[in-house]
Amino acid sequence: MAFNLSLDRRGFLKALAATAGAGALPGLARASEQAAGGQWQNWSGNQSARPRDLAYPATEDALKQLLAATSGTVRAFGGSHSFSGVVPTDDTLVSLEAMAGLRGRDGDVLHFGAGTRIAQAGAQAWGEGQSLINEPDINLQSLAGAIATSTHGTGLGLPSLSAQVDGLTLLDMAGRRHRLTAKDGELFDAARCSVGALGLVTEVSLRTEPAYRLEEHTWTLPLDEAMDFVEREKDSFRNIEFFAFPLGGTAIVKTMTPTDREDDNLAQDDSNDLLEMVSELAMRAGWLTSTLQKLVTFFVEENRRWGPAHKIYANRRTVRFNEMEYTVPAERGVDCLRQVCETIRERDINVFFPIEFRYVAADDTLLSMFSGRPGASISVHQYYKQDYRPLFEATEPVLRDCQGRPHWGKLHGLGAAELRALYPGFDDFLAIRRELDPDGRLLNDHLKRLFLENG
Repeated sequence: MAFNLSLDRRGFLKALAATAGAGALPGLARASEQAAGGQWQNWSGNQSARPRDLAYPATEDALKQLLAATSGTVRAFGGSHSFSGVVPTDDTLVSLEAMAGLRGRDGDVLHFGAGTRIAQAGAQAWGEGQSLINEPDINLQSLAGAIATSTHGTGLGLPSLSAQVDGLTLLDMAGRRHRLTAKDGELFDAARCSVGALGLVTEVSLRTEPAYRLEEHTWTLPLDEAMDFVEREKDSFRNIEFFAFPLGGTAIVKTMTPTDREDDNLAQDDSNDLLEMVSELAMRAGWLTSTLQKLVTFFVEENRRWGPAHKIYANRRTVRFNEMEYTVPAERGVDCLRQVCETIRERDINVFFPIEFRYVAADDTLLSMFSGRPGASISVHQYYKQDYRPLFEATEPVLRDCQGRPHWGKLHGLGAAELRALYPGFDDFLAIRRELDPDGRLLNDHLKRLFLENG
C-alpha cells in the first residue's frame, strides 16, 4: 500500500498543532528489513527468524550445491515485504539477491534473474525500449517473491505479475532444473504463483510492452462519491484505485492514463514524516482518528504528474504497517468495501490507515487470487505499532462472505480446507507440490497450514 500525498504542509501542520497532544510525539522510527548476523526480519517487523544457515548463492550451480548439502526446511526471501509467515524457518534461509539483473531478450520478452527487484526490472526494461505491462505501487520486491504471491497493480484489464510471466526456471529440491513455459501446462500454471512451495525460481521471463508514459491524477472525494465514481468509471482509465478513510468519510482517488507528453513532471511530496506523526497520534488518541482522517484529505491538493511508466507506478513509503488483503469478484468489489467500512464504523475500530481498493484482470494460474475471474482487491492496513487483530478479525469474515481469496503474502486466517473451496485447481496444485517436493522440505509451519490437511 502506498498513497502519495500532495499536501498543503503548512496548513496541515497548523491544523494538527491545534489538535490535543500533537506536540508530544516521540521521535520517528525508520523502517528496514534485516538479514544479517544469522537473523532475518520482514519490513513491518511482524515476522522474524534465526535460521541455522543464511545463504546468498550467486549461481544456479551454487544453489544446487546448497540444496544438496543442507537438511531440514528451506525457504527463500526477497524484498521481505510479505506480512504472512511465508518466509520464517529455523533451518535454511536463501536470498537470491546476487542472481539479479537483465539476462537477455527475445522480442517483447525480457529475461531477468529471479532476485531482480521490480524497480530494477522496470528501469532495465525502459533501457530496452520496453515497459512492464503493469506494476504494483511498491517496487522493492524481488521478481521471484512477487510472482510467488501474485503481487499486482491496478486496472481491470491488466493482470498481476504472475500472469505477465512468459517463462521461468525452477530448481526443485532434488536439484532438477525445470525451464517452464505455457507448453508445460499445469506445471507452468502452478509455478507462476506457488508461494515458494514447488522449488526455488532462478530466472523469470516477463512479457512487456513498448515503452509507454503515464499521467497520474490524484484528488479527494467524499467516500460515497469515490465509490460511485470508481464503480462507474472503472473501464475508462488504464489504472484506477482509491484509498478509503471509513471513519472520516473521505477518500483519495488516483487514476493513470497513457500520455504522449515527453517532458517529465515527477515532483512528489515526501509526506512520510507527516504520516508517521499522524499515525502515532491516532494510536495514542483514538477518539481523534476520524478527525485526523478528515484533516489529511482536507489538505490533500489535487495533483498531476507524468513521466515514464515505471517512475509513475511506484511510491516511496517508510511508514510501516501490517496488511490483510482479500480479492473478491470484481462485480462485488464496491459493495463489499461498503460492508467493510460499515463494520469498522459500527465497531468503532481505531485505524488511521486507509483501505486500498484496486481492480485486476483474470488469469489462468492455479493459485493466484485472480484465477478464473477478474477481481477487486481490498487491502486493510494497521499501523505497525498497533495490534492489528481487532481490525483484521472484524473485517476478514466480511471479505470471506464476499467470496474473497486472501493474498498469499498478507495476513489471513485460512487453512487448506477453506482454500480448497476457493480454488478449483487447489488439489491439482497439491499433487504437483508433492511430486516436486515429496519430503516437504519447502514447507515451514505456515505453508503446512496452507497445503497439508493436518497442517
